Amino acid sequence: MADRPSPPRDRHAVLAVAISLACGLIAPAKADIRVDGDPRALQLQASGDSLAAVLARFDQLFAVKVRSAVPLMSEVSGSYSGTLSQVMARLLDGYNYVIKVDRDVTEILVLGRGGDVAIVPKARPASTTKTVTARWR
Repeated sequence: MADRPSPPRDRHAVLAVAISLACGLIAPAKADIRVDGDPRALQLQASGDSLAAVLARFDQLFAVKVRSAVPLMSEVSGSYSGTLSQVMARLLDGYNYVIKVDRDVTEILVLGRGGDVAIVPKARPASTTKTVTARWR
């Protein structure tokens, strides 16, 4: 088949969307997370945002690095105030986590939800083959 140009209506639709984005008529969805202050005294205002989005905002402002073994999709709404550590403790309530502060960088490792049972791997059965030293005994 020969390459055909797209129909004019497809081009018009693409052009309309591009113009709408450029003029601000269609705004990309953005989280409504407001953070004021510094790590010693901050105020957080969130309205239905995911915990991951809130923590990402802290990374932008205060060099907070987050690693998590579970998805952080719980909803954060309301006002929080205090030190960075106090606000983090309230946000991460219900999770098992570790916070490490090293100079200007705060690292947070979220291990899982509180009350989750750890899955222990099954022990491998002992080998039935004799080792070289066992054969000589």
